Amino acid sequence: MADYQVFGSIIGVKLILTTFPEIWRGPELVINLHQGALTEGLLTFTYVLITLGLDRNIRGSFFRKTWISSILKLSLHILGSDLTGGCMNPAAAIGWAYAFDAHITKEHIIVYWLAPIEATLLGVWTFRLLVRRSKPEKQKKMN
Repeated sequence: MADYQVFGSIIGVKLILTTFPEIWRGPELVINLHQGALTEGLLTFTYVLITLGLDRNIRGSFFRKTWISSILKLSLHILGSDLTGGCMNPAAAIGWAYAFDAHITKEHIIVYWLAPIEATLLGVWTFRLLVRRSKPEKQKKMN
């Protein structure tokens, strides 16, 4: 699945640059490497925690969950846009980096790949640690 996202991102960026060559140049790291990795990591960590909380606490309403998730993603993107571009998704960042031949730089790999992946893993682990699963109905009846 991720392969298709990376491929789609690269093709999408090529089409954007062909159609609108002067509009945007993709995410740009304005701060130093460590601050950029921390920023992308915190944004991704926040997104993962809130998304998992939405999935657990709001049952059924697909449209409400999608709306809240979209507003959350946009808000976090705006918060991080001046510092790192606020990508929070390695597949989306690779398209812009590949278009400008920056996809194998240390900054791109650390800030836009490692930090979001590690933050996602940490977010899932933290969510599981903080939120206990409810016991299945069968076990409740037996006890």
